[in-house]
Amino acid sequence: MGRRRGFTLVELLVVIAIIGILIGLLLPAVQSAREAARRAQCANNLRQMSLAMLNYESTYGVFCPGSMGDSSWTQSESLPIAFGHFGWPAFLLPFMEQQSLYDQIHFDKQAYAEFLADVSGSQGDPVNRDAALSMPSTFVCPSAHRVRPQNEQKDYGINATVKLCCPERSTNHDGIAWFNSAVSIAHIRDGTSNTFMFLEFAHFGPHSYIKSDKGSNPFFFVHHTSEGYVTAAEHDGSPRPPNCTIDNGRSSHSDHPGGVQATMCDGHLVWVSDHMDFDVYQATFTRAGTEVESGQFQ
Repeated sequence: MGRRRGFTLVELLVVIAIIGILIGLLLPAVQSAREAARRAQCANNLRQMSLAMLNYESTYGVFCPGSMGDSSWTQSESLPIAFGHFGWPAFLLPFMEQQSLYDQIHFDKQAYAEFLADVSGSQGDPVNRDAALSMPSTFVCPSAHRVRPQNEQKDYGINATVKLCCPERSTNHDGIAWFNSAVSIAHIRDGTSNTFMFLEFAHFGPHSYIKSDKGSNPFFFVHHTSEGYVTAAEHDGSPRPPNCTIDNGRSSHSDHPGGVQATMCDGHLVWVSDHMDFDVYQATFTRAGTEVESGQFQ
């Protein structure tokens, strides 16, 4: 009877090494496939929001406002900037099959933001707490790492303008949404396919004086210009390209490698590279600046 031969130590090490190499080759492909799926879901979210906005415009003749609220709702007498206003997501809810959630919002009271308990003396009016903590998943990018619960802060923003400081006081309104705005498709003279509507604005980005470990993009609460408004530059003209890391910068943000996703005012989706020409990027925020994008979007 012949003796059975087992693996030698060298053979076993070779097999283990081959398996390790195969896993090393496979993991990036798996990660890439997962990111592709997450990016596709994010793109679908942007399309749904854009369709809701276009339906809103079809119904009312204008895009929904960037934000609205009583002029007395300010942070303090010494700092008279918007606090507790309602941002654009609240107005789109009926057009996203979320009428029941919309009906829960008390627009005669201040909006509410849970995270402000850690950073401010006020969170807005608690009558709006339940609605504020019931954000639909459409407003969540699956690629964005979470620093707040998934139902509390959104990952998207609206094209406010090239430069913006205070939407409730500024006169430089060249985007599509700001405080009490009423922009129609007819106002977009650069062409709806050449003007941003929504961009990724991940909640962990440094959009506000509030540090990123607290998040800074609540569902429908607006403080100053830091929630839900995307710009290409600060009021002094300093550039804010995609994924800019300057604090309180209001630049578009995402966790997708190499750029952000956005939709144009005709609803079509584009990919915005971190390294695209900034002049083209900036021009795409204006609705009537006579600039036309030069095919740099994918």
